[in-house]
Amino acid sequence: MQISICGASLPPFDREIVKKAYEIGKEIAINKHILMFGGCWGYPYEAAKGAFENNGKVIAISPAKSKDGHINQYRFPHDNFTEIEHTGLGIPGRNIPLVANSDAIVIISGQIGTLNEFTLAFHLKKPIGVLERSGGITNSGIIEKIAEICNKVGEKDKVIYGKEPKMLVNKLNDLNNQ
Repeated sequence: MQISICGASLPPFDREIVKKAYEIGKEIAINKHILMFGGCWGYPYEAAKGAFENNGKVIAISPAKSKDGHINQYRFPHDNFTEIEHTGLGIPGRNIPLVANSDAIVIISGQIGTLNEFTLAFHLKKPIGVLERSGGITNSGIIEKIAEICNKVGEKDKVIYGKEPKMLVNKLNDLNNQ
């Protein structure tokens, strides 16, 4: 299963949430899933690090056209992934392949970009794990409201909420196998 990590890429970062992001990545690697992320810093990067340091496959989906653009234009990291796909789609354009090519996503904090990734995944009926109380859009109730208002054919049943990394990854696996 390919799981995309979507979330806050700009500070401030909560130390406890950084640890949980890392643990989510570790759980993805332990369960032999593939972690995908936007090639950015922040909570997605910490999750990528958790997977990478535990021998997991990590794919960065870069908004840049090239390695040079990834590093110099976007100032994104060039470590803790096993492969990188340069989309040339910019931000938020790279969100489309990041979400569409995943089997499930995890939301960790975030703002407008993460909300965009959530709505794409919701529309595509992907399983979505939300790390509760991780900041940003996960603290506001907006995800729950969108899921309720936009639910047409049971999409909201594919959104799970939890505070523990292992539980989130396990529940996403269960949802994906249904």
